[in-house]
Amino acid sequence: MDKVQESKLFSQHSADEKWLKALRASSISEQDANNRKEAYTSLFSKYENLKEAYKMFSGVTEMPLLSNQYFNATVASFVRSFAGYLSIERDMAEPTALLWFDDVLGVVTPERMVLPNIGPENLNDIDSAVEYDNVSITTASWNITAAQKVVPGSLRGVIVDKNNVSYEIQDDGKGAIMAAPGVLTTGTIDYATGAMTFAVPAGSDVIGGKYSLKVIADVPGTPAYGNVANNQMNRFKLDMKNILVASEADMLIGESNLVAMAQANKSLNQNPMQVLGAKLVELYTKLINQKLAKGIVNTDNSTAHVIDATAWQTQFYDFTSRLNAFSAQLVEVDTELAKRSVKGVEATAYLCDTVSGNWFRQMRATGEFVEEKGSTYVNDLLGYYHGIPVLRHVDVPANTFYAIHKTAGGELAPLMFGQYLPLTWTPNIGSYSNPTQVANGKMHAA
Repeated sequence: MDKVQESKLFSQHSADEKWLKALRASSISEQDANNRKEAYTSLFSKYENLKEAYKMFSGVTEMPLLSNQYFNATVASFVRSFAGYLSIERDMAEPTALLWFDDVLGVVTPERMVLPNIGPENLNDIDSAVEYDNVSITTASWNITAAQKVVPGSLRGVIVDKNNVSYEIQDDGKGAIMAAPGVLTTGTIDYATGAMTFAVPAGSDVIGGKYSLKVIADVPGTPAYGNVANNQMNRFKLDMKNILVASEADMLIGESNLVAMAQANKSLNQNPMQVLGAKLVELYTKLINQKLAKGIVNTDNSTAHVIDATAWQTQFYDFTSRLNAFSAQLVEVDTELAKRSVKGVEATAYLCDTVSGNWFRQMRATGEFVEEKGSTYVNDLLGYYHGIPVLRHVDVPANTFYAIHKTAGGELAPLMFGQYLPLTWTPNIGSYSNPTQVANGKMHAA
């Protein structure tokens, strides 16, 4: 028996133009499609090293366990499923794998989150500037202490008198604070301590006004014990975190009997086991879709953005206006998605139930929705709203849909889909208890 080289077979298979077209169609971008193809290549390459494990199964290694058809089964299932729209796809070197991501933390003790991978930023006190905004002037002289070393020549500000006349102020880099003639009688700055003094003539219109100014802290500061300017708030580090992903091994078994196979071959010129095998591949695709849909539904803990379609019944008399109102609400959905993720994002896919799916499909009347003619099942790709894929699944709660964002490069998505073993077809195996019966299996781990 010739040795099967999975990586070589996949390389040949992935050159098929129809398969490449399907891969691109189910990807966010060309870069995402290339990343997914690389993940599949790595999966099959690693699988070559895993076949030694089959030796523990008595009798299996004496059979032609692998067939070229399992490439069609595996990669067709991947590109026909929701995986490309909803998840990051990665090959797994072990049955369990870690998905790594980085958060940016401030070094100051206690450490604080500054730039999380997802979520609100904390930009407080990061800027090395020390600012004073609209401070009231109640006396002819006043002092300010920045309490840290500042950069010479960095002071910029404005004094607004009680008549709303503005005067710019700045330092000369040598310790003096300058303004228009007659505004200040005294203006000094100590660059080592950040102390500033101001004085205006008695009875000046500046008294009763306000000032605003900014100085730049000297970032290097004093290196004693690791302390720097601004209490270390301008020092950062990466915090590597991970999500543990475990693969689940499973097998789908197709059964038939030789008598039925002979009858079907004689009368219909078809092999029931081949037909059943194709159906098991379809079933595998639907299992992937179900797990992905449930993964989003079961982990969602956010507050829903409500679109009240009932109000449109009284607001609009024509159906097209109601569809336009729904389309306008999708703009607000994008805004809400960006606000909650604190990223400049918009929906790259919609996962909906049957009711909200009907709203998308009804927008065929306005030309905003193009239906996918290749859909073969209720849980499938419905079509495209302004080029954005709309996916329907019965496990999504009624009157609910999710706006999904996956980055163009596939680095960020709401789910991860790990692949450990490809969908592998076993040969037909007879039953000792009934010699007319045969069975084969579809093994996978993902």
